[in-house]
Amino acid sequence: MNRPGLLFLIRANLRRRPFRNAIVVLCVAALTGLQAAAALIDHAGRKGIQLGIERLGADLVAVPRGLDEAITRSYLDGRPVTFYMDAGLERRIAAFPFVARTSAQVFIRSLSGAACCSAWNVMLIGFEPESDFTVRPWLAGDPRRRVGPDEALVGAALGMAAGETVRFYGRPFRVAGVFAATGMGLDSAVFIPLSSAYAMARESAAKAEAPLTLAPGQISAVAIALKPPEQGGLPAYRAAYELETALPDISVLQPDDLLVKTEHNLRRTLQSLRAASYIVWPVTALLIGLVFALAANERRREFGLLRALGAERRFIFRLIFLEAMALAAAGAALGLALSTGLVLGFSRLLAESLAAPFARPGVVELFILLASAAALALATGAAAALYPAARAAGLDPYEAIRGGES
Repeated sequence: MNRPGLLFLIRANLRRRPFRNAIVVLCVAALTGLQAAAALIDHAGRKGIQLGIERLGADLVAVPRGLDEAITRSYLDGRPVTFYMDAGLERRIAAFPFVARTSAQVFIRSLSGAACCSAWNVMLIGFEPESDFTVRPWLAGDPRRRVGPDEALVGAALGMAAGETVRFYGRPFRVAGVFAATGMGLDSAVFIPLSSAYAMARESAAKAEAPLTLAPGQISAVAIALKPPEQGGLPAYRAAYELETALPDISVLQPDDLLVKTEHNLRRTLQSLRAASYIVWPVTALLIGLVFALAANERRREFGLLRALGAERRFIFRLIFLEAMALAAAGAALGLALSTGLVLGFSRLLAESLAAPFARPGVVELFILLASAAALALATGAAAALYPAARAAGLDPYEAIRGGES
């Protein structure tokens, strides 16, 4: 028999048992969807934290004692934090022999429900353009671009475009650049020159609906670049220990802490998704095998007639096998579509609930992740269909016609 005859029989047989086939498709969809969702969340979280650590650009970040957890959460989910320490601590940190460079930052929360702020409850970060080595390098195309006193750099999640004017505490800023998305909380931050932050606070009593309490000489964090080992530098963990021991007013955040925090936040969710898929996997394989074993038994007379009409054993094998693969493919497509739509469509909600970054995968990365999940579903369908297909192919035509049921 030719190929059209085979495809015709496959389509006809699949239409004959819609309810049974729908159950198989849904089981395969559940298996594929759970695997794809776990892979997408894992990849997006790891990619986001990798991009975020690269974007931080500092070996260490010093903050007031006990507030390293607060800044970690803010970096991850973008919730504004405000705390201050004396700017003199930056000079003391810079004096350590293993420190190469330092740059101060100040954290401000924009007002909520106020006309004097273009974006409400946003984290504003004042930075020093002259000493900065963590912010401007993020600008694609022109990392050395000078940032003027009335200019701002904004994260991708805010939906602003270069050239727009934004206002915070009544002070206008022109958007000078937009950073590429990383999935980190910093995608929702606005960066302004440190001198402008102090000026904004000074003018806020007259221009804003509520004054900004920030005095010159107050900073929130110090970004630290360490010297390389050959120049007397220390490993990050050792440098953090030395700084915290000598300066009891500060806590030191290591970028690797963000990775540990992210992995902790993701672990439970990923374990749940993968555990569910491990439960669904054998159930799906057994169901496919059972369904096609029953189908093969019910169709003994049909197979006997096909054999009597000249169909070879391999034709019967391919008929059963390809029917199972068609259902597995349909289930895989459904599962991939649902999981991808849900995970990518609700990526921001997932990032907030997991307190983890979420960087969308590129086209090639997405294809590889989805192809892996689909391959598992197809392999499960193929393995489960082998025995029923081989058994049907081995039927004796005369016995099948005599004892089978149509």
